[in-house]
Amino acid sequence: MGVCIAGVAVAVALLVVVTSVSIGLAGSTTVESEDIDYWIVPDDGGSGSVPLQSEGARLSQVHTITADLNADDRIEYASPVALQPLRLENPATGDREYVIAIGVLPPDGHRRVADMRLGPLNEAYPYYADGDYDGTWTGEFVASPAVADRLALSVNDTAAVSGANRSLTLVGVNDREMAAGFGEVPAVAMPLAELQSLAGLEEADEADQILVSTTAPSVESELAAVYPRTEVVSRAGLTSFQTTSTNLPLAMALAATVVAGGIGVAFVGTMMGLELTAGRRELAVLNAVGFSRRTQALVVISETVTVAVIGGVLGVGLGILATLAVNVGVASVIGVPSLATITPAVPGYAFVVAILVGLCAAPYPLYLTVRTDTLGELG
Repeated sequence: MGVCIAGVAVAVALLVVVTSVSIGLAGSTTVESEDIDYWIVPDDGGSGSVPLQSEGARLSQVHTITADLNADDRIEYASPVALQPLRLENPATGDREYVIAIGVLPPDGHRRVADMRLGPLNEAYPYYADGDYDGTWTGEFVASPAVADRLALSVNDTAAVSGANRSLTLVGVNDREMAAGFGEVPAVAMPLAELQSLAGLEEADEADQILVSTTAPSVESELAAVYPRTEVVSRAGLTSFQTTSTNLPLAMALAATVVAGGIGVAFVGTMMGLELTAGRRELAVLNAVGFSRRTQALVVISETVTVAVIGGVLGVGLGILATLAVNVGVASVIGVPSLATITPAVPGYAFVVAILVGLCAAPYPLYLTVRTDTLGELG
């Protein structure tokens, strides 16, 4: 009986965790913290991911738009973000490495974009030259630790860019790798105008998206009107996960229900069947003293549902604890503050599923009850 209860508890706990994750993925929260970040991204059918979208449609005239945004007192910092694969080479050693180059406007202080610190970049931003792209080439870049290690570069070392007659100078090594989803990406951060020049994006002043950092959630609706056919994504939603509309959360919840229900029914049905098989003599005694088949069926159904309910209660508690552990683990690994969302409906839903498991598992024990031969067992 204990094994049966444990089986139901594990199945219900799984259901609680997966359903909570599904709700978290499907939902979006309004953030009013000190670090609200919004990304203006092209609505081009969902190719790419945020904030690492380096393919698909791009935004144009980004310097002009960003200057207007930075003029708004509610906005602390706004920057276009261009992402472009580059192949860097250490001319001294011949080491080569493909990286994701992140082009941004150097901030006037310590700030991070895509987990890359931008402080070492020259705030003067000379190469842009008011849109002429003919100012002083700095070649500055900040590298992730993996890039600096694989290219054997130290601060002030020079790296060549394959396919371009420009060189870059390492001005800083980031203190961590850049995370994207559940992995790490070899990355460098550099001035936007210089990356635009390397990637051929300067003619239309293009970038992949615009980052806006603000403490005023009221600007979100205004950001949505900056460009046609764009969407505004909050870092508080799915952070760096895919932001396209998807039926994945619903599919996850349905799959969890099927799996939990299947495991629960299998455990309860099998274990109760074994219990009744071992206790056929007791059933025969009930029949002999005058208990009708209907009364015996009610006893068996009650016992089966009771086992499922006890397992459901334990499973709900275990599932809530497991969900909290998932949130803590995900927050520590990839920085998502709350992946799974527990609502009052989730424990109720899981408890109802546990009751249904007991009802669905009852036919097999009932069949064994009906098949019990009273004379054979007592003889």
